[in-house]
Amino acid sequence: MRVNERDEEHHLLDRLYADCVRGKGALVLVQGPVGSGKTALLQRLAQRTADRGGLFLSVTASASERLHMFGLVEQLATAMRVSGAVADPFAAKERGAAVPAGDNGRNPLVPLGLLQRISRTVCELAERQPLVLGVDDLHLADEHSLQCLRYLIRRIDSSAVMIVMSESSCHQSELAPLHAETLNLPYCHGIRLAPLGPTGVAEQLAERLGGPIPPRRTVEAWAAVSGGSPLLLHALIEDRLMEDGPARSGGHGGPEDPAPGESFRNAVLRCLHRCEPSMVDAARAVAVFGESASLPLLGEFLGGDTASVRRSLADLNAAGLLSGMRFRHERAQQAVLSDVAAPDLVAMRRRVAALLHERGAPASEVADQLMATHDSVRAVWRVDILREAARDARHCGDLGRAVAYLRHASAICVDETQEAQVTVALAETQWLMDPGMAPRHLHQLGHLTGAGLLTGESAVIPVKQLLWRGDFAEADDLLRMAEAGDAEAADSGRVADQLTGTATSAAATARRWLSFCYPGRARIAFPVHAGGVAEDRAADRGTATGPGAPDAWARGGPEGRPVTSSIGSGGPLSSLALLRLAVSLAGDEDGDEHRGVDRVLRGTLVGSPLPARFLSLVSLIHAHRSDEALTRSERLLEEPGIRHVPVRRAVLETIRAVAALRRGDATTAGRSARTALELVTPSSWGVVVGLPVALAVEAATELGDFDGVVPYLNLPVPPVMFDTPFALPYLRAFGRYHLAMARPDTALANFRSCGDLMVKWGLDGTELADWRNDAAAALLAMGDVGRAKALIEEQFDRLGDGRSQARGTALRRLAAAGPVRDRPPLLHEAVRILEACGDRLELRRAKADLAAAWAALERSGTPVRDPHPTTHTESTAVGGSESVPELAELTDAERRVGALAVSGCTNREIAGRLFITVSTVEQHLTKIYRKLKVRGRSDLPVTLMEFADAPCFPQGW
Repeated sequence: MRVNERDEEHHLLDRLYADCVRGKGALVLVQGPVGSGKTALLQRLAQRTADRGGLFLSVTASASERLHMFGLVEQLATAMRVSGAVADPFAAKERGAAVPAGDNGRNPLVPLGLLQRISRTVCELAERQPLVLGVDDLHLADEHSLQCLRYLIRRIDSSAVMIVMSESSCHQSELAPLHAETLNLPYCHGIRLAPLGPTGVAEQLAERLGGPIPPRRTVEAWAAVSGGSPLLLHALIEDRLMEDGPARSGGHGGPEDPAPGESFRNAVLRCLHRCEPSMVDAARAVAVFGESASLPLLGEFLGGDTASVRRSLADLNAAGLLSGMRFRHERAQQAVLSDVAAPDLVAMRRRVAALLHERGAPASEVADQLMATHDSVRAVWRVDILREAARDARHCGDLGRAVAYLRHASAICVDETQEAQVTVALAETQWLMDPGMAPRHLHQLGHLTGAGLLTGESAVIPVKQLLWRGDFAEADDLLRMAEAGDAEAADSGRVADQLTGTATSAAATARRWLSFCYPGRARIAFPVHAGGVAEDRAADRGTATGPGAPDAWARGGPEGRPVTSSIGSGGPLSSLALLRLAVSLAGDEDGDEHRGVDRVLRGTLVGSPLPARFLSLVSLIHAHRSDEALTRSERLLEEPGIRHVPVRRAVLETIRAVAALRRGDATTAGRSARTALELVTPSSWGVVVGLPVALAVEAATELGDFDGVVPYLNLPVPPVMFDTPFALPYLRAFGRYHLAMARPDTALANFRSCGDLMVKWGLDGTELADWRNDAAAALLAMGDVGRAKALIEEQFDRLGDGRSQARGTALRRLAAAGPVRDRPPLLHEAVRILEACGDRLELRRAKADLAAAWAALERSGTPVRDPHPTTHTESTAVGGSESVPELAELTDAERRVGALAVSGCTNREIAGRLFITVSTVEQHLTKIYRKLKVRGRSDLPVTLMEFADAPCFPQGW
């Protein structure tokens, strides 16, 4: 091994050898950590000595021969015989005085004659040729041999003898007598080998793997794993060389990042077993503690003082095994653990777990130790720690780890209550991974609830899963048990569960969800905040007109305080009412809905539950704050407890799709809806599947991607879904698809089905499905203007005078049903309302309709006074190529395609109208986007409508 970083040491040895040739003896003590290259240094010296005509005698001490008297001396005698020396140091049996092997009198005695004979023989041999004696691993030598060496060392100063001895720096205390006698000698020299630096590592990589010096990042990676230890570095290189093909050199003439393998593992163990016992114990303790290792914990575990533990750790760091109190690579830690007998390792982990628990370590650290023992020792604290660790893992999005903790806990529960809590936590965690796994636990959870072992929030968990599946009768039965349990707990004086400080139990919250999900069986009591919904009262009026509907939302109680409205079996809970209730209860005690949304989303409300945060996003969309909802959802996606949890992320992606559609971004909406259906398969979505499917279908329809709707046409959905509000967006989306496909009669049937269900449930409003406006569009497409107008007028009667997206759409429909000269005022009002509501899709359509109306009137020469000249200019932009300079760059063909695209035509419809291919349409649109510097259809200026004969909304949209 040639390392430039060792040049200074090599030069010293060369100079001392030159002095040796001139008859001047020398002693060299080579010290360094285990695996630092001491043996390699001796091997190079042996080669250099042979090349220069000298004689190199090599002896190596061994731990297995430490109790063998004169072990090194026998090796030396053998080496001298092989070299041609006539005399045998043991041939003559000198008798006489003996000298102690140590000054303390406790070491064995060595005959003086033997010491003299060895010294004389070595010096006589050096008279023939310069002699270099290399002693490797001196710290493992037996005491008799050490005494002989000490005697010889003191007699070589005027002989051609050079003695080079290597020793591990972690064994210096064992060689204290030798050091005391030799270090003060004038011909004694010391060499201390340090770990290789970046230059040395780079040289070794280039030499062994071929190619140029590797880049700095690669060198740092290899140095980080090896710690600069030549032993470990060469093992890593061996593992790289064992790989086949391009991986050998990274395919670029140099090494990739190191990939520790079997050679590295063996090198780690070689390094470990060449350390002193205290270092071995410390290394094993660090391996067992893992990330939990600290100096006080290691000291207590090893039973030693802090100073001795610190010395052992320092030596392990110097050897390249550790970096601080962590192994440099996981494979090194695994190698050390595999070297411990299985029973001993289990015992160590039990001690570590107990010690970490006593010291208040994080639950996950204690739980990992308990998991690694694989034992079945039952203790209350063990189960509690595993449950806490599972909660933490779930919060971090590591559901697999949480399930593992809970499964281990379920096997060591001490009583039925503890077993029930573990079972419900396991069921909830697996449901978050895949709701399709819920049925395997539901029967047991129902039994535990009936037995009174699950109460409060725990009892509601299976209810939520049953609601998701659409098992409403079972959910109602289980909920009654939970409510009875809450009542019993209240009667007995136990503290009931609270929803963010409001005296509302978890069971009552679940009852609200049952009222919403299954409107035919609603039975609920909930608080109503007076005055908090005054602005949206007219928009929600349809919700309050069904039998038994909660009109207390509009009336309120005396002095504006919350009142309670008891809903009977015929009174369902509307989505907007549920949103207001959840957000107001979770976010603001004063019933300020918008302030409650902000508090929940900004996290100022400590312990804000995830469902409330999701509902708050939906509330933002209802409040015409779709852009803000998308921005906040991006932040929520960054949280690991959402991003890495399939159900949570799928629900959030669904909400994002709603917001994206509202702001006119059908591409983002479609992508989010598809992601939701990939994260949770349609079969696992339960009755909620209607929502993401509806969003995917609606987004594809908006984009004119009718082929993208085909996979959803025959997608099976649970029949019970049509008993829930989730059927409404499903029916409406497919109705719009059929309308776009020129099947208005089928579309009308879908829209009518929406209306029938909403009337039946007493939820005949617009927040769930604006079915009247959709049905009017279908009737207009069928040419039935009279029925369409009647439906629109009915819609106006129900909406009142408030501003809403439904009102803006109704104005568009009314304009389409009347003569062209009457359209501008209606469309101006529609534009004004839709701009305030933030529905960019409908706003774009309204502006396009308005532009087309003005263009048609101007072409016909009909004199019409514009009541809103500013809006007219913005919407129609007659002479638009002057008001938008970029339009002048468009060709006539591009203007015609762009005008139809703004009108709402699909690529296929544009191709049909202009008698060109779909591919040509796509090419024109690409050029238009580039010239106008826009991203897609939704960003095209409405001024392009000047070049269209008439709007092209799909079949009457």
